[in-house]
Amino acid sequence: MIERKTRLARLPETRIAYFELADAYERQPSGVLTPRWQAIGELWDQFNDWRLRTRPALGRIDIAAFGLTLEESAALRAAVPIRGDYRASEPAKTALFPGGTFAYTYADNIDEIDDAAAATQAWILAQGLTRVSGLIEAYKFHYNNDQHPCDCGYLVVNADGSEPIPPPLTHTAPLPIAR
Repeated sequence: MIERKTRLARLPETRIAYFELADAYERQPSGVLTPRWQAIGELWDQFNDWRLRTRPALGRIDIAAFGLTLEESAALRAAVPIRGDYRASEPAKTALFPGGTFAYTYADNIDEIDDAAAATQAWILAQGLTRVSGLIEAYKFHYNNDQHPCDCGYLVVNADGSEPIPPPLTHTAPLPIAR
């Protein structure tokens, strides 16, 4: 069994261009969300086709894409960080990703995401932190196109609602999750 190490980092507030799949997950009677893998794959394919065709003005040089799960609605957003002055072309939409303290575990490939997410959730509980987001997959730039390394985790706060890692005084601070 792989030992998974969970870390904390600060994800910055950033604008994102995204595609959204409203019913990416099916909620089971137990309340657990089950991924609809074929639909999720199609969403990423459509998003990546748009991204390659339009070449959006990137807002980060260390993150290639985000996968954002909106748990309350069982939706998934395939997103890329964009510059504040960039206007995304249709059918992409834009939003502000709030950023925050990110508890995450590294996954070498897409088939490790569930295990990495489970390891992160267990670590969050053990640390007495509170999740304030759905699952976030922060994909990194990588030269091997067959591999999809990412950091899988959740935005978290302390029990009192404060940030474990407060925002930096400057927006130019590098992201420590890029390896």
